[in-house]
Amino acid sequence: MQVIDARADAARINELFYQHIPESGLRNYWHPVALSREITERPLARTLMGDPVVLLRRQGVAYAVANACPHRGTQLSKGSCEFPGSRTLTCRYHGWTFDVADGRLVAALTDGPDSAIVGKARVRTYAVAERQGIVWIWLADSAPVPVEQDIPRGLLEASEVHTVRRVAAGNWRWHVENPGLGHATFLHRDSAYMRMVDMFGYAEGPSAVLGTEGEDGEWLLDKFAGMGNNREYPGLGTWPPKRFGEVIKLTKFADGPLGVNSIVSVRLPGIVRVSNFPIGGSLYYEWFVQTDADHYLYFQVACGYPKTLLQRASWLARFYGWGRWAGMVRFNAQDLSMTEDSHTYAKRHGSNDPAPLYRPDGFQLAWRKYALEQLRGGKVPELRPQPAIREATSY
Repeated sequence: MQVIDARADAARINELFYQHIPESGLRNYWHPVALSREITERPLARTLMGDPVVLLRRQGVAYAVANACPHRGTQLSKGSCEFPGSRTLTCRYHGWTFDVADGRLVAALTDGPDSAIVGKARVRTYAVAERQGIVWIWLADSAPVPVEQDIPRGLLEASEVHTVRRVAAGNWRWHVENPGLGHATFLHRDSAYMRMVDMFGYAEGPSAVLGTEGEDGEWLLDKFAGMGNNREYPGLGTWPPKRFGEVIKLTKFADGPLGVNSIVSVRLPGIVRVSNFPIGGSLYYEWFVQTDADHYLYFQVACGYPKTLLQRASWLARFYGWGRWAGMVRFNAQDLSMTEDSHTYAKRHGSNDPAPLYRPDGFQLAWRKYALEQLRGGKVPELRPQPAIREATSY
């Protein structure tokens, strides 16, 4: 494992991050776009990283094409399938008909079967894959890597996968930097979820470590030595005060499924992983896919690993009886409010950080350094070499 300490070069890393990690997102990775059940024969419009896209099924297979007819730019999502059983989509305006597998114009219905334009126009297509009830899309012009390369093993191997998808206001770069104990023990302290967990105060001995835990691949791991609480603040008093009502002593420090024992981890293209959330024995993943300048798709995926019918019944009861609404919905709604504020501030004042970095921001700074160095296609050339590996560090 490799400790990443980016404090000495923070200003340069921040400058390069804003230059090379686009607000619209990283195109040359697979991203979730919809749930499999949402994609039908009827066209579904989405905007992804500024690209208008239409998704649909033909013969049971999911496809994605640009949501604009090359003839007059009208939205193909307003179109229909005029030839049942074919892989075609027909533009509502003039009847131009495209094969959605390769984008070729195969008919122009308002010009007859012998139209000379056939074969001379094409709509852009996007690579699409389906895994675990989620539709994934490749937005880059380059050939896609195998989709399994970009989907965590913990999701691919889960026997229970439950997804919450919503449209959030803000920018993905702020939300991927949200996880960690720098905010969780304070922002969420009054949530129903955290009131059931004995985890308050602040993280002691934080460090960012690039490494592999268990069977879920390499991640940037948010490590800490322990929790500091009920401490005396000079001239102010003791914080946090002793609390009442914690009925469950923390299970989060236990190892999670697949040998994952870090509470929070991140990896490119901006995936967040949380162990034992929203219920014990689970791995939880988040994706943030920018749509336009001020909104992104927020995918929350809870993964369970029950092996028997009894274990499955127990997992589902705990998930739907508690974890989904208390954790994935209400707990994470508090984050959305904060990250939207950061985005609004950045729009007024520029992309630079709202305030000087402090010790708990070390993990976020390490993420920026990691992203610049591990970016698909090669690290940013201006970035300085990685510091030497050390046994331990704290911010």
